[in-house]
Amino acid sequence: EFHPISGAPLDHLRPFSPSPLTLLPLTLHTTPPMFPRHRNPVLSVPATVALRLRRLRRLGGRAFSTGTSPKSKAYFGAIDQGTSSTRFIVFDQNLKPIASHQVEIKQHFPHPGWAEMDPEEILQSVDTCAEAALQKAGIEAKDLLSVGVTNQRETTIVWDRNSGKALAPAILWFDDRTKKLCAGITEELGGDPQVLQKQSGLRINPYFSAFKLRWLLENVEDVKKAAEAKAAAFGTVESFLIYKLTGNHVSDCTNASRTMLMDLRTLEWSDELCTKLGIPLEYDLLPSKIVSNSEPEAFGTIQEGVLKGTKICGSIGDQQGALVGQRCFQPNQLKNTFGTGQFLLLNTGTDIVISDKGLLSTVGYKFGASEETTYAVEGAVAISGVGLRWMCEKLKFADSPKEIAEIAASVDSPKGLYFVPAFNGLMAPHWKPDARGIMIGLTNYHGREHVCRAMMEALCFQCRDVISAMGDDHQPDLIKVDGGVAQSSFAMQLLANLTEITVERPDSIETTAAGAAIAAGIGCGYWKDVADLDSDSVSLGSTLYHPDPSYEAEWRHGRWLEAVRRCVGWEDHHGEAN
Repeated sequence: EFHPISGAPLDHLRPFSPSPLTLLPLTLHTTPPMFPRHRNPVLSVPATVALRLRRLRRLGGRAFSTGTSPKSKAYFGAIDQGTSSTRFIVFDQNLKPIASHQVEIKQHFPHPGWAEMDPEEILQSVDTCAEAALQKAGIEAKDLLSVGVTNQRETTIVWDRNSGKALAPAILWFDDRTKKLCAGITEELGGDPQVLQKQSGLRINPYFSAFKLRWLLENVEDVKKAAEAKAAAFGTVESFLIYKLTGNHVSDCTNASRTMLMDLRTLEWSDELCTKLGIPLEYDLLPSKIVSNSEPEAFGTIQEGVLKGTKICGSIGDQQGALVGQRCFQPNQLKNTFGTGQFLLLNTGTDIVISDKGLLSTVGYKFGASEETTYAVEGAVAISGVGLRWMCEKLKFADSPKEIAEIAASVDSPKGLYFVPAFNGLMAPHWKPDARGIMIGLTNYHGREHVCRAMMEALCFQCRDVISAMGDDHQPDLIKVDGGVAQSSFAMQLLANLTEITVERPDSIETTAAGAAIAAGIGCGYWKDVADLDSDSVSLGSTLYHPDPSYEAEWRHGRWLEAVRRCVGWEDHHGEAN
């Protein structure tokens, strides 16, 4: 059973992994697909086989040692706090998930466009998940070398420094209550939403934490009073959890880079950005320090609960966690996570790439205070799994997203139908908040199977839009995928066909949490750096999907872009449909 949006296992216990292998026999890795394959053969091969063949050829066909001594048995814990649930996963020294537990977190929608969570429910879910996962793994907290945290980014929490109690609900990343506030700030700063991008990497948009924080300061009396008394603390989810668990008020550089209050070059809070965005410096709201993703001491030791006495040695935003978990350690390596939305991150090495085509610049990872910072460009697409869930819950087309894929796979094409799921506007690379969803090309021939197929193709076209915006200098030759939709072999073959790029899906779906475990393992010194992760014992088995050149992808993408053009401008400035 997998979560319909995040793709995470609802509850699983994996068998214990044996000690790491130092020889490389040729073994075939297969993963039975959760979703049905397209009725045409899926053009896929196990990537692990190809990798090992290349290694053997280099050594004259002989099996060989990796040159790395087998590590002793070790365990790492990963807190994975997402938009719809919290999980705790136990990994062994080979980054194999041993056990996990998941708890759903209720979302609240008090007004159109608003989205909230209860911070105390988030906190309680961590202890619940950790206790159950440790029990399933047959170990205790003292057996964990360290814990890593990964989390939904941009989501904003303000709490009382003295009591630790949240002063308002958490405002979720996709909440758009600050649209008017952002429009006003943009106008004040000259009318260009990208005016602060060179410093922050981001554009003025409700997506980012600074605007949610300012809204709380201006509209919630408890927050305002506490801030004026210098008793309020602000943080994204990882900062809140670390504060509640260890007492340290810090933020890691990947999460801080999503607030729009951090200087992307110095990795420090920017007084200039705070002032321009209306965050009073005298309130002393921000975490006391921005730290790297791997730290032996900065995050602290957990003070109570089932994890008491365990050190937190890693923290990383969820999308950067997936970048790390997918081993995208080289420039131009790209991953795409299909969760609630789609999130594409491309490694740009030590270069900060400022896009003029609708992409964002962000910190990719930094494993240690003295290590170099790796940056990334990012394209965030609002609709992915949530669109499939909408088709189930609102249109009653199916009982689950899995069935939507099955229905879509029953036809060869949508027969000229295009679906742009701009339910709350378009994000990267178009950034059109006034866009609204559209189906175009509809005739009385079309049925639900064509609508489902058009939705699945829309997910692929949106991915192609983002990759196209990356420019000729940053074009990947492989799309590494994870998340719920990625479990569909049909969907991944469709993605390869419509992007004209080979798609790679790892055998293990725990890439985001694995990123947190890697950060924690480096932070506590178990691994020196990412080079230690290149051995076969911690490599990813995977399946490749190659594009079908007969698919007319370029022509069909042109038709998609015309549909996108026609959906823009539908909502006027009063928020009413024309």
